[in-house]
Amino acid sequence: MSDNELHAQLEKLQEVLGKKITLDPAKTKSTVEPEASVRQNSASAWQEQYLTYEKSRGDTVPSRLIGDEFLYEGFDDSALCIGEPLEEDVAFCPFERIKQYPEQFIGKRNKPLAQPFFDSIDERKTWRFFELHFPGEPQQSCLLVPTVQFVNFLKEVNSHLGTQLCIPKGNNQLHFSMNFGHGGTPRPRYIGNSHEKPRVLVDNYQVIDDDLAAFDAATEEDRNSWLASWKKAKASLAYQRVDAAQRAKLAAERAEKKRIAKETMLTKVQTYLGTPDGQLIGDLDRKPTLFVSIDIEVIEVEPRSITEIGIAVLDTRNIQERDSGPGGIFWWEHIKAYHLVVRQHASHVNYKYVQGCPDKFQFGESMFPNKWELIDTLSSILSPYTRDGVADVVLVGHDTPADVRYLSNAGYDVDSALKLVDTVDTQILHQAWKGGKQPRKLESVLSDLCITYTYLHNAGNDAVYTLRAMITMGVEGSKPEGQPFRQPQLAAEHGPLQH
Repeated sequence: MSDNELHAQLEKLQEVLGKKITLDPAKTKSTVEPEASVRQNSASAWQEQYLTYEKSRGDTVPSRLIGDEFLYEGFDDSALCIGEPLEEDVAFCPFERIKQYPEQFIGKRNKPLAQPFFDSIDERKTWRFFELHFPGEPQQSCLLVPTVQFVNFLKEVNSHLGTQLCIPKGNNQLHFSMNFGHGGTPRPRYIGNSHEKPRVLVDNYQVIDDDLAAFDAATEEDRNSWLASWKKAKASLAYQRVDAAQRAKLAAERAEKKRIAKETMLTKVQTYLGTPDGQLIGDLDRKPTLFVSIDIEVIEVEPRSITEIGIAVLDTRNIQERDSGPGGIFWWEHIKAYHLVVRQHASHVNYKYVQGCPDKFQFGESMFPNKWELIDTLSSILSPYTRDGVADVVLVGHDTPADVRYLSNAGYDVDSALKLVDTVDTQILHQAWKGGKQPRKLESVLSDLCITYTYLHNAGNDAVYTLRAMITMGVEGSKPEGQPFRQPQLAAEHGPLQH
């Protein structure tokens, strides 16, 4: 096998496994290189620019990037004694700031998934807690952990959920990375893996006196630098002291805006479909609507390449003056479905987080374009529907932003390619239909609507079921006022579904 052929095979293996593969024995040393961030962009993630770590039996501390290489500096938990500080170049993060992370830095879709990890954060015995007190005033203290531990915690959450959580950029980044000890000023001292400060440190007044003396002996510049970091650490706790009534008021206002947005989306869908409850939008001679439902399946590990694209299309010109039937079931037959499977990934089946089934397309024959032909094939399918501009195009999806992002990364700008006039997300639509507040998986939405389904997590099937769900919710409308439970129209057709 030639070098070029071997290189091509290695690239393919790396893409499937989602990690770097090398045959160079010189690169198989015990120190593990930093893993790639789950957030892929032109600039390296914050923790890759400033922090590094190695996988060993102990935790590690951050190190700065020197030249073109990282310097690795680890510490053994068993050798770390109560009351000892770490080196001054170690970055620390207030533990309370970590607890506030979901509320302030996780979006509404991922927060319900990630919150359980943060709810049990106090139960983890892997944290290494450090305490910092204000010189001369030991009653004023702050609980800290090395920033690298929080970075690794986020990586763990990401590995379970497939999310892209990371330390934020900009000014907020500074609240997760602060240094102490420059010029001999006090440094955080180790108190173990429990919140409770051990007696050996509580009773050690010498430590408090030494820190005060060190602070007084430091230069004014170093003292000011220490005080600035202390202020950031304490500011991290200020969020908890915001007036509870004001927080409740703001939360209620946000909830009302979300409710109105959900109801508006459902009303628009009814208008596009031409149902009796729909309202006129714009001109009376409004164009017909072309609903394009797209679903994407990707490899579960980095680089998360697209393996399947599902497409379902409904042209409302085909359902005009036709009886919708209960739950819009008579309109389903006018959906056109397509399923693209990337030839190079045809044998790949997801199983880690969901059970994939790329060979179980239920609405026609699958197509197998090469990876480099995927976007052209997608365009060739949709272009005949959209090029004449007769109909307004509305994108439909379940958690639409994720699918749009994957297509954008692959070189397909959905908005400009289809000249979208609107986007419908069935996660949000379902909340308006049911009167709920939490986003639900497609499987749960279909069950609530009593829509029978099979072989989910096949992109073609998911695109069709997503469009069916939208039709059903548009036909049925929002939950009647005062009705505690929703009885779907299709329940009379199929009865409650059992899965």
